[in-house]
Amino acid sequence: VKLGDTELQLEKGFRLYMTSKLSNPNYTPEIMSKTMVINFNVTLQGLRDQLLGHVVQFERPEKEEQRKELIMKMSDNRKTLKALEDKLLKDLAESVGSLVDNEALIQTLEDTKLRSEEISAAIIAGEETAKEIEETRRGYITAALRGAILFFAMSSLSKISVMYEYSLEAYLKIFKKSLGDAKADKILENRLRNIIDKLTLNVYDYTCLGIFEVHKLMFSFQMTTMIMDGDEK
Repeated sequence: VKLGDTELQLEKGFRLYMTSKLSNPNYTPEIMSKTMVINFNVTLQGLRDQLLGHVVQFERPEKEEQRKELIMKMSDNRKTLKALEDKLLKDLAESVGSLVDNEALIQTLEDTKLRSEEISAAIIAGEETAKEIEETRRGYITAALRGAILFFAMSSLSKISVMYEYSLEAYLKIFKKSLGDAKADKILENRLRNIIDKLTLNVYDYTCLGIFEVHKLMFSFQMTTMIMDGDEK
């Protein structure tokens, strides 16, 4: 392949990775047949789930840590179970002669059965615990949804001007700050209302610092309609 003025020999396992800011890049059928296009753009639901983790981490850190530990533990259990099954199949395939007379294989079968039962029971218990944790987390989903809606309202300003570019990393700082700024309340419903109100105000103020006066009314209208749409109004 010719790169500039230089001819390069490609290795057998050569891969070329390219990135594009285009939301929907359009290539010819010939190129599409030779490529794999992966869309890494964040979605409303994906961002909502990500922000939910931040809310729960702030409000109920013990639940979020328990959820992360449970995910790791269940993943390890499933890997161990798969490894036991693969080993058993391998031993059966390599076994010579009568299985009844193969004491080592019989012992392996017993050990595998016992270990599999323990792991399966642990996986079932873990799934029940995961449901309980998820139920607690879903109590905070309204704040996460508002956060996701506000980000998309803010990021849509880039369609007006390339100057209006906002990164998710910068937005997360505003989001986390709003969690700390919001008035505390022992009643969950009141606490969520305080978070949502403070977050909405902070995002509006932050965004208006960087846009022209002529666009501020349009931005507030965009925020309002997207919030109403999110609330199914």
